[in-house]
Amino acid sequence: MKVKVFLMILVSLVLASCGNSNKKIEEEENQTVELKPYEKKVKGYLSDVFEIVDGTYKIEIKRDAMLEGKIQVKIKSIGKGVPKDYGFRDECGGPLYLTICNKEGQPIANFEEMSSSYEADALLKDMASKVGEENWILFDNSFLKDTISAEAATFIITSKQIEETQRGANSSDDESSSENESDELSSISGTEDWDSVLDDYEEYTDKFLAMMEKINKDDNIDALMDYPELMEKAKDLEKSLNKAKKSNSLSSAQVKRMTKIQVKLLNAASKMDKMQ
Repeated sequence: MKVKVFLMILVSLVLASCGNSNKKIEEEENQTVELKPYEKKVKGYLSDVFEIVDGTYKIEIKRDAMLEGKIQVKIKSIGKGVPKDYGFRDECGGPLYLTICNKEGQPIANFEEMSSSYEADALLKDMASKVGEENWILFDNSFLKDTISAEAATFIITSKQIEETQRGANSSDDESSSENESDELSSISGTEDWDSVLDDYEEYTDKFLAMMEKINKDDNIDALMDYPELMEKAKDLEKSLNKAKKSNSLSSAQVKRMTKIQVKLLNAASKMDKMQ
């Protein structure tokens, strides 16, 4: 039993810091910053449909396997839009995008914009057919390259219309569609780097799941023997991530793949909590 408890603590540390050497870096990168909208108006093609509810909002920057930023903003519908708009059903980020700015409303350099979460597509679509409704919308970016500058004080939200032909007229969630989209985008600079990150992330997750399965079966000795290889996979993930940070953003297919891997990892962490 003592060995089993030790293993669970060990795995928890791996998940939290991807190795003890990264713990200090994570603590330095974790941030909570208060921001106010520079203006209530949503810029772009949905300027007559949505506006930002005035207030103070908190953006959180945390490192898990990646450097991730999240902020929830209350959005109000002020006019009727077009429910058939492709941006409301693409199951990817958008159609709203949040940009961090200084107190003068100038975008902070080297900090990527954050898209409205794909889970909010249906909610935004429903709001676009009504007037006066308010809802909290999550904006996130799981692949930030840096933390927020001390200059950050405000934010703006822009709407961007994406034509269906740009995302694929027959897009679906099945694996074959995702693989075809990935093949089509593989020639774009930077996507190969993110493919490498996803490969390493999936291998790391699979190794972790296998280790958890052995812990569940009280196969403690074999689980301990798997730990060095798990740490090697963690190092591979860190290396590929550092390289990919210099590349372009992920494609929609890569985002879908990342989401599936994260769900697998979160489910494993949940099982570990129940064991404890």
